[in-house]
Amino acid sequence: MMNNYEKNIYIPKELTNFHTCLTRSAEQVAILTPVSQPAFLHESKFAGLPFLTHKLEHPKDEYNQYMLLLAQINFAEFKLEQPFPEDGILQFYISQQCYDKVKFHSQYCHFKLQFLPHQEDYNNCLHDFTYLRDVNLTHFPIQQEMKLHATTQFEPVSATDYRLIDYFNPEIMTASITLDERSFEDVYLESYLAAEHKIGGYPYFIHEDFRKQSYYLQHYDTLLLQIVSNDEQHIMWGDSGIISFFINSKKLANQDFSDIYFHIEEYD
Repeated sequence: MMNNYEKNIYIPKELTNFHTCLTRSAEQVAILTPVSQPAFLHESKFAGLPFLTHKLEHPKDEYNQYMLLLAQINFAEFKLEQPFPEDGILQFYISQQCYDKVKFHSQYCHFKLQFLPHQEDYNNCLHDFTYLRDVNLTHFPIQQEMKLHATTQFEPVSATDYRLIDYFNPEIMTASITLDERSFEDVYLESYLAAEHKIGGYPYFIHEDFRKQSYYLQHYDTLLLQIVSNDEQHIMWGDSGIISFFINSKKLANQDFSDIYFHIEEYD
């Protein structure tokens, strides 16, 4: 287990006095950068075609329609420590029915995760996807396939994560800490908003952390994947919303992806 002194994190000069708390809160994260180029079937990507074998079928939703690949993560491409897998391919699908009038409510926006714990022979994967020619991409939040590159690092607790108060006294939030009288909260929001595509680390919330008032929801303590709207990348969920998947760290360590909290959020 890496100790606090080995966690190299970015700390702005305004927050250097809080170095100990920032470092203590730091968690590993893979910041994802989508690149507008096709990816091989087995590679990490947003959208596009999935890596499927004869043992792994393309999932369908309750309307018996093929679901669409939102993201595919090949863990062998990343250097994430436990509880994340060392290898294996994790796929995130959402229903074609995730259209405007229901996407505020994740219970109506059907999703599915599939995991291949061990990478199989790349030459043994399926290549015929003609069965997808009639899918409806009108409301799909990612308009093109993009290969994913990642930067693995550590990041402190985000400005909107409910666990912020575990590291910083709420009274400090409104205190001025700069010569121009910016508050701690202002500087923290600017430095650690966490509004990036990512695996692990801390989440970003437009309004507030959905787990804040619920001990049950705090069970979902690990951010499995976060996708944020980005005009330049042709990623848009409603009015600049975010898509996030949460999991319990113990279940993640056991490669059990059966219990996932799918969170979607938009600006009002």
